[in-house]
Amino acid sequence: MRIRRKLKYAVLGSASVPDDSPEIAKAYAVGRAIAGFGAVLLTGACPGLPQAATRGAKSSGGITMGISPAQSLHEHRTVYSYPEESDVTLFTGMGKKGRNVILVRSADACIFIGGGMGTLNEFTIAFDDLDTHCAIGILSGTGGYSDEFGRLVQIVGRTSRAALFEHADPATLVQSIFRHVDSADDIY
Repeated sequence: MRIRRKLKYAVLGSASVPDDSPEIAKAYAVGRAIAGFGAVLLTGACPGLPQAATRGAKSSGGITMGISPAQSLHEHRTVYSYPEESDVTLFTGMGKKGRNVILVRSADACIFIGGGMGTLNEFTIAFDDLDTHCAIGILSGTGGYSDEFGRLVQIVGRTSRAALFEHADPATLVQSIFRHVDSADDIY
């Protein structure tokens, strides 16, 4: 009997978005949709859009895991001032850029919402490193670098091995990614 593994979806975006921004509601909806498909939500264990996705997943009974740049809970709280809302938190001790590599490479799919320089770093890791059975999703219309990724890919002039999906509706984006990753997962 084959045991079906849980798919892991990373939600990546700005940690500094105000709680009343429209992107918060979209990130929350992405988290709910991920939980609805039974996937595990991965984030950088930070506030802002990733925290909103965590709350959305948890509101639907989803499993959440935060990949922290800190080396301990104490550092997570005091140095980074990050929330403690994930069901499981992995402390990497690798700082934000090192944490980003672990977060992205651990995911079957990466969904980008808004974002600044850290999100751009995560996107370049996903674009270069994810395998053919993985997916990159871009929630369009959320500002930041996410609205520029399509143009950046054209400037680079090459394609990612991961499938790329872009949509403005959170549920539609997650569903498209799920179809790809779930069917590819049957192969591996």
